[in-house]
Amino acid sequence: MKEHLYTAVFLMGLSISVQAAVTSEEAKRLGSDLTPLGALKAGNDDGSIPPWEGGLKNSPKNYVENKHMVNPFSEDLPLREITASNYKEHEKYLSEGQKALLTSYPDTYKIRVLPTRRTAHVPISVQEKSIANATTSQLINEGNSVVNYDSYYPFPIPENAYEVLWNHLLRYRGGSLFREQDQLVVESNGAFRPVRIEETAVFPENLVGYDFEKDSNTMIYVKQRIKAPARLTGTILLVHETKDQVIQPRKSWVYNSGQRRVRRAPQVGYDSPGTASDGLRTTDQVDMYSGAPDRYEWSLEGKHELFVPYNNYQLSDPNIKYKDLVLKNHLNPDFLRYEKHRVWKVVGKLKEGTRHIYSKRVMYIDEDTWQILSVDHYDNKGNLWKVSEGFHVQYYYAETPWLAGEAVYDLTNKRYIVTGLQNEVAAPIKFGFKMNKGEFTPAAIRRLGK
Repeated sequence: MKEHLYTAVFLMGLSISVQAAVTSEEAKRLGSDLTPLGALKAGNDDGSIPPWEGGLKNSPKNYVENKHMVNPFSEDLPLREITASNYKEHEKYLSEGQKALLTSYPDTYKIRVLPTRRTAHVPISVQEKSIANATTSQLINEGNSVVNYDSYYPFPIPENAYEVLWNHLLRYRGGSLFREQDQLVVESNGAFRPVRIEETAVFPENLVGYDFEKDSNTMIYVKQRIKAPARLTGTILLVHETKDQVIQPRKSWVYNSGQRRVRRAPQVGYDSPGTASDGLRTTDQVDMYSGAPDRYEWSLEGKHELFVPYNNYQLSDPNIKYKDLVLKNHLNPDFLRYEKHRVWKVVGKLKEGTRHIYSKRVMYIDEDTWQILSVDHYDNKGNLWKVSEGFHVQYYYAETPWLAGEAVYDLTNKRYIVTGLQNEVAAPIKFGFKMNKGEFTPAAIRRLGK
């Protein structure tokens, strides 16, 4: 039996639908023509996407431990620059959101395409779990949860949109992570003020005291503490992220430093405003998409080749300051890197009788990492409203693919928000440590606040 096999203990007695896993014969493709996480090993026909050869496993020689990462591809030169004047020549590799950014800001926005580097790599133990999950993992409760999987990547050979989404929600992020990061709300005139957020997230395998039966519906424990500006300093958010949020909503509490009190925060979900986001980002846009999938009908529209943000090492480079990175209307494209990769296209349409500020979401999910890299958000009149981008990077010192930042561009009011930046933060992200479950309780955040 697997070491940590997540089962449906919390669903006993409920009437549920079950989606079967793939056969053992199909699963043999993993590690053969597919990577252990389920991507095609081979490159594409014209060679613009190379074969996967294990990813970026080692740190560059000039990397200094416990310092921000150096760019291992600093000598790469752009293959092309896509602008408003030439984008139609490349539009089959562009999302609708990218086209909208190009045409909305023709004088300043461009997409710099560099050579494709398939850097995705996770520890061998995680790869083995992914392979084993292929024949055991099951969707239940109409796709709102998953059982019989071990830790990460429950569906390396997905058969529907829900399985692709769950691979994103349950992908490997180092087992645990701690970071200080800056969130910037950028006004239409280009003015901005950073909000410094200290964030800790721990997955069950690294949480001492986690009960793999009793706690089986809780998949991530998160604490966020605001450290600046002064008017927000000391506010703490605690979240117990549940898998099936239909039967057991996300548990969340807020410590208010002015009142010195901890209160339940029942509205931390769906389209409630994200922390200190000034309404530019919803709660379920954290990490590109998080939370319950139940308000949308999801469809899988195949795999596509797309220019997506990838290997964005300059977004944690301390030599690049926010005043240079942040432009009016969008981030400075001279510091952003795009590559051609294969991505899964998943479309969510709002169910009749439910509510959300977004009527449709079109997501592009990296085949190598299961990370969502781009999302187009539509308003309730069917118009493209916001464009999200997740700036991928391979944290080679921790064998962890994740993001170096996220941006949400509001095409209507010409404002945007960018989160996860570390250019002006002293220390890099720390991965792979253990914590006690008792540090993720309301009493613990009260003590932390005081």
